[in-house]
Amino acid sequence: MEEVIYKAKKFTLVRKARVVGGRTVWGEYLIHPGAVAVLALRGGRIVMVRQFRSAIGEWTLEIPAGTLEGGEDPESAAVREMIEETGYKPLRLVPLLEFYPTPGVSNELIRIYFTDKLEYVGVSGRDPGEVDMSVVEVTPGEALRMVESGEVKDGKTIIALLAARLRGLLPHHDYAF
Repeated sequence: MEEVIYKAKKFTLVRKARVVGGRTVWGEYLIHPGAVAVLALRGGRIVMVRQFRSAIGEWTLEIPAGTLEGGEDPESAAVREMIEETGYKPLRLVPLLEFYPTPGVSNELIRIYFTDKLEYVGVSGRDPGEVDMSVVEVTPGEALRMVESGEVKDGKTIIALLAARLRGLLPHHDYAF
């Protein structure tokens, strides 16, 4: 059984029941269309965005990312988000990994892609809340040091950086584990 409690633009809050040990147990969960993120290298530097996140009341440094729009293909969404947020169009996307960031409360699945082939086409289509977003480029070593120091706290960014480093996709001359 499932009951919609609230329907928002990016998610739906539902109340679901399941039987556990012969008893019906209810829980509240967010139904989410999924998201994409791109770990992009340009000239050996990682393309990131600095943006204000209202949910935590802080500026964050993250890899470009966004929510899938109604039935949108994840790769198309990744290209769209890169252009909206950075002005760079990925000329190829390699799946890096996918994960559930908060499976205890949401079914959101984030698919992360890697690219090192970009073409600058100009920023277009940013959401109104993203107009003050800025593009920041850092070396892989700088990004990993920011993870280590706690300056980068965004989960998808941390996971993407570590996965890419483990797979040998990031130059590592300026950072060693």
